[in-house]
Amino acid sequence: MFRTIGLALGLPKPAQTRRNMWALLLLATRTTSQEHITARAVEQRGLSLYDVPCAETEGKHTCACQIRCEAPSQKRCQKGLSVCSRVNGCEYVVTNPSGEWATLKRRPTPAELDRVNFAGKKLTQAELEASRSSLEAEGLVARRNYTGGFAAALKRAQPSKHTYHTNSYCGTSYTSVHDATVALVALSYRTPATLRNSMLSWRDSGLLSFVDERILMLNDPAPSEVALGLKHGFEVLLPSDIQKRIGAQMPKQVKREVLTIGAAFAAACAVSTSTHVLFLEKDFAVAPGTSLDEVANELAAAVVAAKRGAAVVRLRSIQDQGCGTFRRCQDNRNMPQWNGRTTFERRRNWWSFYCRDFQNNRVADCASYAGSSMRCFSAWDSNWSLNAVLVDRVRALEEKWAYKRGRTNGRFRAPGTSLAAYGAATWQKQDGFEVGMLKDDWGRTDMPICLSTRGLFAHVEVDG
Repeated sequence: MFRTIGLALGLPKPAQTRRNMWALLLLATRTTSQEHITARAVEQRGLSLYDVPCAETEGKHTCACQIRCEAPSQKRCQKGLSVCSRVNGCEYVVTNPSGEWATLKRRPTPAELDRVNFAGKKLTQAELEASRSSLEAEGLVARRNYTGGFAAALKRAQPSKHTYHTNSYCGTSYTSVHDATVALVALSYRTPATLRNSMLSWRDSGLLSFVDERILMLNDPAPSEVALGLKHGFEVLLPSDIQKRIGAQMPKQVKREVLTIGAAFAAACAVSTSTHVLFLEKDFAVAPGTSLDEVANELAAAVVAAKRGAAVVRLRSIQDQGCGTFRRCQDNRNMPQWNGRTTFERRRNWWSFYCRDFQNNRVADCASYAGSSMRCFSAWDSNWSLNAVLVDRVRALEEKWAYKRGRTNGRFRAPGTSLAAYGAATWQKQDGFEVGMLKDDWGRTDMPICLSTRGLFAHVEVDG
């Protein structure tokens, strides 16, 4: 559940929405009364609103109810108000700046407010230092309870019994990954409630017992984030700590104790020691209802896919389909452009590969296992994404990728560049990695990518 003021068609992403909240109009309904209030006033009053789904949604998303308004120029949306009156829990109708689209909203429940304002969230630095030894003791107990590591995941999943297929997109034939190890590297930046939610899911799902390293990279952290990491047995590292570890491999900081995501990815690959890195931003939690067997199977299948040749394995949960950029399959909502001339034009094609029974000659089913499968394709049909990915650590640091389809200018010109080096070079902007890959037409490298059709991690923001 996203804690945002509005996800409405025609609105930017949630972070952009908050920056442009002055442009929104909120129509509030309680029984028969209606209140008109600007979103700036909503922010000033500290009001937090959650999406309400509905069967009547007319937008691209299913996790939110989006209604086309009948009188945009007059900022009226009686249609939205009418739907809201019939939907259980709906309290507000939020229109986008043009007044064309509205999104139904509700106030958070007491339990949701407790997730935001958890005990210890307002921990001070002095309180953190006073409790550090006891937190580290808790972390030591936690680590003792995380038994088995990736070897335990392999024992439970038995990937040798998965079904494998051959195709140029699949890479090499299956080979054992018994010698593999996995580091979970998480990244957070002053969003302790979201980090806590994800960390509890990683613990409760058994994921933390299936990895061999647990590293929490914190940008300019809130004391409560440090406490969460220590308590759950993570090695807590600030950029300055990483600098001491990796020396010349350290990417530049955009400001003191802050790394952008591309630089953080490069640092994660350099500072960990396992053969593979599971890179997670703080807002990717294990999807609700995921069993221990499913965690083991997805993790093992991802490592096998990387061993067969995938540069990146994506583990976004299918539960997110229909929300945000992860669009549903119906009515071609994901808007593929199979004949697009640039990677930018083709950037959404890969979302089609999640669709049940979808087939063309640009994707291959490479493995199947216990209710899921691994589908592989190339960068030609995809944007760049670090949303819940697993990589071979050494290959990410060292393997150079170069253009294969005609282009000679750009960062992937011969002899090429590694993923970690590319990420480090984008240190100045948070979106520099993703935007840069599109500008450099990375699809022409034909970099191999795989995704799990079930996936493992759902996008959940609690405090931004």
